[in-house]
Amino acid sequence: MLEFIQSSLGTVLDAAIAATCALSGVYCAFTAAALAFRRNRPAEAGLPAGASWPKVTVQIPTYNELAALNCARCCLAFDYPADRLQILIGDDSSRPEISAAIDGFARENPRVQVCRRGRNAGYKPGNLNHMLARTTGDYLLILDSDFLPERDFLRRLAAPAARDPDLAGVQASWRVANARQNYSTLMGAGIVNVIHAVILPVMKRLARTGMFCGSAELVRKDLLAELGGWTVGALTEDVDYSLRVLAAGRRIEYLEGLACSCETPHTPGDLFRQQMRWAYGVMRALMAHGPRLLFSRPVRKRTKTAVACFCGGYLMVALMLATAGLGALHVAVGWAAGAPTVGGPAGGGLGTLVNFALTCGMLVSSVCAGFVSGLGARSAQKLVAASLSIGVVLLFFVGQGLVKALLGLPMNWFMLKKNGNEQALTAV
Repeated sequence: MLEFIQSSLGTVLDAAIAATCALSGVYCAFTAAALAFRRNRPAEAGLPAGASWPKVTVQIPTYNELAALNCARCCLAFDYPADRLQILIGDDSSRPEISAAIDGFARENPRVQVCRRGRNAGYKPGNLNHMLARTTGDYLLILDSDFLPERDFLRRLAAPAARDPDLAGVQASWRVANARQNYSTLMGAGIVNVIHAVILPVMKRLARTGMFCGSAELVRKDLLAELGGWTVGALTEDVDYSLRVLAAGRRIEYLEGLACSCETPHTPGDLFRQQMRWAYGVMRALMAHGPRLLFSRPVRKRTKTAVACFCGGYLMVALMLATAGLGALHVAVGWAAGAPTVGGPAGGGLGTLVNFALTCGMLVSSVCAGFVSGLGARSAQKLVAASLSIGVVLLFFVGQGLVKALLGLPMNWFMLKKNGNEQALTAV
């Protein structure tokens, strides 16, 4: 009986390994395509004759983060018509001294308005929905507190929307400012770079659309209201809304030539919690809106394929964890049956070379995306080390997020510390 179980496990393990290697190959192919067809020219900031700049409301949701004031300062410096720009800070802070500092900043800068609701109900999407009542713009520029846009950022971001009013919105790329700080920030930057230098550019070429990423995004307000607003309590409200937009047959423009500076968590614990939350939120969004998108006839097959590619990283993680678990179980059953096997994929699949082969697709993609994003050879070496150390632990946190989402278990929202936030807080 044990021999039969071991044989069956070996068959399933071989299939899992084959699927993981195939998906790894897809990542390598995507990386090659992104590099081969890369367009590094800056996004245009001009308008066609007769067009006017849209009215834009900047929304900066914050929770106990004085770094939001640095973001607001950047927005005050935008090279954009002042009569078509509104700046809101959505302050959900629980610390009175933080709220007092935000109010003081608003008094010194009358163009900045503060929205407050007294608690953090519904997390970030709840905050964004609350700000909608005070919003006067036709488009929303959503910026997390650690994002620092440059002076011409809004002109470049708004230009595609002015040229094509049918767009659901425009997403800019992210540039991680603290990537080289330590292994945690380098690992976080590797994940961000794969999304913005590989996945989204290929998605744009494949389906002529992108996805919202939660910050540095321009969102059309009337369409947001038509589709029901932000999903309260969603941990990745950006992906949740993107799926609804694409299912409705609308398009999101992605500007790979326009980058906004941001940060990644600088401690392993915060990085693990961030990625666990992202995995949970993406999976819940797929469960809620994926079927409608998949079976919608008006939605093109290319768009459906592009969404699958965007979310494919979590399938890769699931396959890697399944392979590791099946391999360990296969070895354990073999020892119990008195016939342990140590060679070949079915003999456990946990050797160093096999594990490297399973992860090489994502790793190659991350390293190549790092070079494209400005990381040098030395940082690339450290990224490999981070992926094979912190990255291995990270897999299990991502897996935990996926399992909780599939089982419908709750997931807490985590406040993540970032350098800008900490430096601002020490000045209070």
